[in-house]
Amino acid sequence: MTGRLGDGAGRSALRRVVEGMRADPEVLAEVVVAARTASEPVAALPEREVRRHIAALLGVVSAAFVDGSGLSREHAELVARLATDRAAQGVSLDALLDGFLAGRTAALRLIATRLNFTDVPSAALFGSLIELDACVGELQNRLVAAYREAAAGLAGSRSARLLALRAVLVHGAVEQLAAAGLAADGVYHCAVAESGDPVQVRRAAAELTPRGGVSGLVEGHLCVVAPRGWLAGDLAADALLVTAPAVPAGRLPAAYRLCRAALDAGRRRGRTGRAGLAELAVVVAVDAVPGMGELLAVELLAALDPGNATHRLLAETAAVHLDHGGRLASTAQALHVHPNTVKHRLRRFAEATGRDPARFGSGPGRFADTACWRWALEHWLG
Repeated sequence: MTGRLGDGAGRSALRRVVEGMRADPEVLAEVVVAARTASEPVAALPEREVRRHIAALLGVVSAAFVDGSGLSREHAELVARLATDRAAQGVSLDALLDGFLAGRTAALRLIATRLNFTDVPSAALFGSLIELDACVGELQNRLVAAYREAAAGLAGSRSARLLALRAVLVHGAVEQLAAAGLAADGVYHCAVAESGDPVQVRRAAAELTPRGGVSGLVEGHLCVVAPRGWLAGDLAADALLVTAPAVPAGRLPAAYRLCRAALDAGRRRGRTGRAGLAELAVVVAVDAVPGMGELLAVELLAALDPGNATHRLLAETAAVHLDHGGRLASTAQALHVHPNTVKHRLRRFAEATGRDPARFGSGPGRFADTACWRWALEHWLG
């Protein structure tokens, strides 16, 4: 890297700004938004995965500039790991750079804004800004080189199969089923989980993938396509694995899209463990058409006040009761209360709304009735 061009008050001011930004969660959030907005493949990755990578890159630049010694060997190894992750996740180099450059621009814009609040003349900052830009430029070069090396290492028959699987699931290219190792006349389950450490993901994929199935990272998520009758295993305690019922191979793209929607909806609500699509169908619908949930809440829950803690408790109890099929014992167990407590809360909910949750799902149109109430409660509680 070039030698230090900025000294004195200018470098001190810029160093304080850079150090402050590194610890500011709002800065991280803004840079993450910029990167995901500029690159659709990056936006398709789990947000916390993008956040983890950008936080690491901001830390590398900050440390390299503040120390004045450029990128260390440790920094270079970190950048290489991040580049390898993106290559393994199927993000192209162009897409990676689109996100990186957008994040770089957002960070520089924030730096300029914060420098405006200092009394240091622009001329005194010029050399230090060039030094900072050189740090970022070196980081970009290391990222590109590491990505190309990682992509070359991933080449091979397994990589070709994974590329075909991604084409089938993401782009609906069912003509590539055979190239993905799947039978065109086969019937398969599709399962999707949010990815974390790529090493752990590869281990999980090996454990979950049965004979006749295929797996890999698709849009940054662990995806398993398995023959009919497959039973999913367990992932890490904080992970959510969404599984679809077995469908003909040609329907796998639709099953994948629904699993992704259900995974996102479930994660937003703190769900972990294994879940079938049916378990998350309502929350997927709620997220897809939020306006309908709002209107249902206005119509059905007008007597409840969202700011009233007691009303929220009653609504939560009614929602859990619906989730457990109206079974009193299961509801009580889920809420960690006595069944009599559940009865008392449901009675008070009925008094407030004019509808007894214990009678949801009875009579003509019971399915639609239950779905509407659950949809209204989901929106109201959210």
